[in-house]
Amino acid sequence: MIDDDKETIQLFSDLLTSNGIKVVGKGYNGQDAVFLFQKLKPDVLFLDILMPIYDGIFALRKIRDISLDANIIVIYDKLSIGKEIELNRLKPSAIIREPIDVDDILRKTHKLCMPSGDSLDQMKKTIVTLAMKNTFLELGLEEFDKIVLMLQKDHNCTLEDCYENPDALKQVLQDLLGDSYHDVMSSLKENIKNISSHKSTENFLDALSN
Repeated sequence: MIDDDKETIQLFSDLLTSNGIKVVGKGYNGQDAVFLFQKLKPDVLFLDILMPIYDGIFALRKIRDISLDANIIVIYDKLSIGKEIELNRLKPSAIIREPIDVDDILRKTHKLCMPSGDSLDQMKKTIVTLAMKNTFLELGLEEFDKIVLMLQKDHNCTLEDCYENPDALKQVLQDLLGDSYHDVMSSLKENIKNISSHKSTENFLDALSN
């Protein structure tokens, strides 16, 4: 967070922290912004534009020379036409106009911090695979090895592949476990919840349950 007013920085930092956003650094001019960006590599930099010494335009220009992909949210009330043109040329990631709207800040911050679609899919796959391993190892190493072997033999897939191919896993588990299948599904759901509180794996679980 960069602003020449220390009280504003404290209030803004308290707001972010109380909403689960970690503040890793604070600065008071454009030079601080560039130094802290290089040192801390924050997910998002909040940058006040109107500062008397090394303003936000200076900082944005320097940081864009370092990284075109840096997430920078600029904050200001009114700018001259010249500064507006320069600001637009430097392409801030988002703009927040004063007076500050808390919901607007949180919405734009979370949007910029969201992982890409590919990263999110990989995260879901990792969560599911880890939960499956934990669940099947609870059955015993022998049962775990049988599941892995049947997946490979009957469906030519690995445990990791089951995230995209839940029907194969469902068939193997039903053939191998019989009446115990639904108990194992309950354990799998619980293990997924223990790893992640997000509901991002519901489609996978639905495919196994239906």
